[in-house]
Amino acid sequence: MRDRLLWGAVLLAALGCAVLPAAGNVLLAAAGAAALWAGVVPVRRSALLRVVAGLLWGALIALAVLLLGDRFDVRYVWIYSGAELPLHLKLANLWGGDEGTTLLLAAFLATLAARGAAQRSQRIDIAALLAAWYALTAAWLGPFAATPVDWLQKSASQGMNAHLMKIWMLVHAPLILAAYAWTLSLAAPALAALAGHDARWPGSALMHARRAWALLTAGIGFGMVWAFEDAMYGQVWHWDPVQTAVFAVWCLLAAHLHGAGGWRAGRTMWRWVPFAALAAAVLTAVAMGVTRNDALASSHRYVGASTWAAHIALAGLLLGAGLLAWLRGWRTVQPLPHAARLNLAAWGLRVTQLIFVFIGLAAATHLAWACFSSARDLPRPDDLKPFFETLKNWARGSELPALRAAFAQWDVDGYGLARLLLLPMVAAGLIGGWFFARRLSARLGWITLAVATLLCAVVFVRGGLLANGYAGSGVLSQQIVAVLPRIDAALIAGAYLALGCAVWSVHGAWRTRRTAGYQLPLGLLHLGAVVALWGGLLATALNGYSQHLIDIDGDWQRAHQGYAVRVTSLDVDRAPDGGRTRGSGSFRALAQIEISTPEHGVLQGQTLYRDARSAIAGYAGPVRQICEILDYRYARYADQPGYVLHPFIDRGWARDLQLWVATSSAVAALEGGPQAAQAVVVLRVLPFASLLWIGLTLTSLGALWLALRPLPVHREPQR
Repeated sequence: MRDRLLWGAVLLAALGCAVLPAAGNVLLAAAGAAALWAGVVPVRRSALLRVVAGLLWGALIALAVLLLGDRFDVRYVWIYSGAELPLHLKLANLWGGDEGTTLLLAAFLATLAARGAAQRSQRIDIAALLAAWYALTAAWLGPFAATPVDWLQKSASQGMNAHLMKIWMLVHAPLILAAYAWTLSLAAPALAALAGHDARWPGSALMHARRAWALLTAGIGFGMVWAFEDAMYGQVWHWDPVQTAVFAVWCLLAAHLHGAGGWRAGRTMWRWVPFAALAAAVLTAVAMGVTRNDALASSHRYVGASTWAAHIALAGLLLGAGLLAWLRGWRTVQPLPHAARLNLAAWGLRVTQLIFVFIGLAAATHLAWACFSSARDLPRPDDLKPFFETLKNWARGSELPALRAAFAQWDVDGYGLARLLLLPMVAAGLIGGWFFARRLSARLGWITLAVATLLCAVVFVRGGLLANGYAGSGVLSQQIVAVLPRIDAALIAGAYLALGCAVWSVHGAWRTRRTAGYQLPLGLLHLGAVVALWGGLLATALNGYSQHLIDIDGDWQRAHQGYAVRVTSLDVDRAPDGGRTRGSGSFRALAQIEISTPEHGVLQGQTLYRDARSAIAGYAGPVRQICEILDYRYARYADQPGYVLHPFIDRGWARDLQLWVATSSAVAALEGGPQAAQAVVVLRVLPFASLLWIGLTLTSLGALWLALRPLPVHREPQR
């Protein structure tokens, strides 16, 4: 009966909203009201939530049909899509705007609320209320609203954001949203646990936490791959405000998972497990609010979104509910009688949990300080404005105030945050390595810990691989150069953790085959995380670059590290591609390039320069374009609707290669402008970047393996 309710609601909503879009927003409002009723009235809660989930998924299917069918009379389709887009990008626009994203999140939350609703006995169902919150928000946004007539008269459609016209749009966004939904679902068990209603952490909530962490890891990984290909980033990580918030969620989920197994209310430090879960849910709402607010400078932005207040309000409500639950639990939950004292291994696990909480809250604090500084209009320190002095010398007089305002806008102090987090990372690596090594042998654990600690101390004082190998040939802030010895220590501590966990997992799985399904993915997860850390830090610290202004179809230009480059041809067209346009349309300039490697091989490929502006107006000098390629802050400032710059990328075991070709001058010359047919070329070499991609893959596979396997029947009592 319940399945018929669910699928009947899906079919009804899909057909109704696709045939009569005007009814879609009313249906969403009805679904939100029904979820709200289910959240406060237990009678027939399970059936009602299944209907709500069906209605929301049916509405999503209808919106996808409208996108695929180019129904530009629907405002959402007009704003985010274009007739010339390939089908997969039209479909990806389902989560390309705030309206579709909110609807998808509401559908995820309603589905999670419907599962197990019959077993939840609380009068107030937090899971149902979360689904209601986002369903009503989606209804208020109105994804099925009609397109104003004057918009349709102006153009057939606005077109897709050019930065989103990548295959990664199909996977990055939905993975992150699914992870957000599973993380928000932890709020209900966390509040119940803090208040003392649940003496044991529910197995379903533990699986939700594992799946949230696994999907969040995979989503972050795909986002890194995407960022590596876009001039708005040009690198895999730079403490963007949204990245910082998501990183805090990731850390708090990790803290929760390190203590959730075998959790009991009343045990030593029992409150930290539900606290970490609730804090992750709160910061998930904060992350979505930051994405939709333009107070901070960010490369993640839902342009024109107005729902940030709804996300921040939800975070505040969850935080307030958590405080009340904490106070209630403080009065009602008593320490367990005859509870066994924690041994050293259990304390090691608890300390690791606290380190992750500290790292997550430190990231959140830096984000909060940036928001506070922006709200108080405090001046941004000059050391957080790299390239600004250079750009001032090249900016036109009328542009200087806008440039100054852009660089004065606050974002997260990534340098300060990185310095703060390095020592806790070293401590986590040493404790984790010892924790796994002692499972093989207590003596082995202490000996290896002493050796690893000594090595960390040596490189901390004298420097190691990064400090001694840094040659100054790349793009790296001197604030990070100053702490390279700390990064070296973090790499050694991470290697100790990876080695200890890998040996323990393989040894344990070989001796006891029945536990292999738990030990092997756990080892894979920790090994992958450290390998990714090594790859990211090595590639960032030891990167090299060279910049050139070369003629199109000219001779080879020698670059650094034995490379040589040339641009063999440039193809320009103005054919519509479904992306954002301005005026007469946009152009795409595909530069065919060749790279001669130190091994005397020749790589061939192409780069993309797409712009919705006039080619001549878009050219502003080679120095500015080099700054745009090398510094994401200026790229963010220079960004315009419909403008993207994508490099040629060659990935190898020893290094990843980026060749950026900005052909503004050449395009202007081809269209009759005064400039010579030249191109700005920047070659970047990032050694050992392959370790980052391998590590992220291993971590995601290990986490998904754990997330999809049944919970073990017997768990360690001290955990």
